Amino acid sequence: MKHAYHPQWLHNLHVVKESKSWWKAGLLSNDQLAAIHENHKSGFYHPNLMIRILLFIAALIGLGGVTGILGLMFSDILDDAYAYLSIVYGVGSFFVLEFIFIKQSNHYKSGVNEALLYHAALFTILGISLITDFDNVHLTLVSCIVVFTFAAYRYLDLISTAAALCSFIAFVFYELYELGGTVQQVIPIVFIVGFTPFYFYFKRVKKHENSEAWENCIILCEAFCLLIIYAAGNYFVVRELSVELLGLDVLPGEDIPLAFVFYALTVLIPVMYLYFAIKNRDLVLLRVSLVALAFSVFTFKYYFSLGHPEFTLTASGAILLGITLWLQRYLKTPRQGWTRENILTEKWADMNAEAFVISQTVGGNAAVEEGGFKGGGGGFSGGGASGGY
Repeated sequence: MKHAYHPQWLHNLHVVKESKSWWKAGLLSNDQLAAIHENHKSGFYHPNLMIRILLFIAALIGLGGVTGILGLMFSDILDDAYAYLSIVYGVGSFFVLEFIFIKQSNHYKSGVNEALLYHAALFTILGISLITDFDNVHLTLVSCIVVFTFAAYRYLDLISTAAALCSFIAFVFYELYELGGTVQQVIPIVFIVGFTPFYFYFKRVKKHENSEAWENCIILCEAFCLLIIYAAGNYFVVRELSVELLGLDVLPGEDIPLAFVFYALTVLIPVMYLYFAIKNRDLVLLRVSLVALAFSVFTFKYYFSLGHPEFTLTASGAILLGITLWLQRYLKTPRQGWTRENILTEKWADMNAEAFVISQTVGGNAAVEEGGFKGGGGGFSGGGASGGY
């Protein structure tokens, strides 16, 4: 199965967006940008962000009206039929999105797409859950995984990607939690061990030429895996979930089982993230490492406060400011591929702008269906706007 959009138009749109990033950075002239626009035309209806937001809201209001009318029309039917009608309505909304708005009207992340997509996904999941009257948590979570994964893959949607990942995490946690006993105690270890290969899998897939269209979704998956691995080893997360879900009673002067392991992981995981991010010039890993470091500081501050928070905040701010100034001076000249100057995207760091201009203005727009130019597209490591909500 491929994505739902015209591959050549999608390729051209990525080229144009990346070119605008180069133009804003002063690496392309107006004439060069105009030539790239001329050679990479796209037939998509893809308005600016403000228009997309307005269309999204308007589409939701319209869909709400249609749903209300249909609800009144079928209000007298048996309650058992509501589940199957919801599924039919959700699947039908997918068909309307696919064949009317994408195939005929050429909408691409227009706001209407997203409204219809989420509307279709939620009604499909709702109908499946109503079959068991929400009593079967396994079925509900599996349906969420399947529907949101389809929406993310087929329609290149970031919110659906995040929803699919959250559903999968919830499913794994619920299944392990239901087993009870010793299995509940090792849930954090299972998440750390289980999501590590997923991270490397997504990292490898991102390098494939055919993954251009899904690049932002894959980057989001990378970041999610890193965050889950860190959260599974964070002392604050493990302790609070142990108290809330496992009924663990931590008395004053006591601690959770294997507390020293989670203390160590709370410190070591962010440090490892940061080390490998700098070593491998990985912007996704770098940004996640900074978030993890900040949460680690919060974790230790939460349980081991020295009092006088105003002094702590002032000292922390001074240290961060000092580190920032030092990094500014240190990275004044490139160090192992890093610099303080604005780099458009990770993949462009070592490329020649002149070669790019020549390739895209002199017959360089004959891209293969899913490969060729790998545009940036925003997200965690791109320079341009992805256009997604």
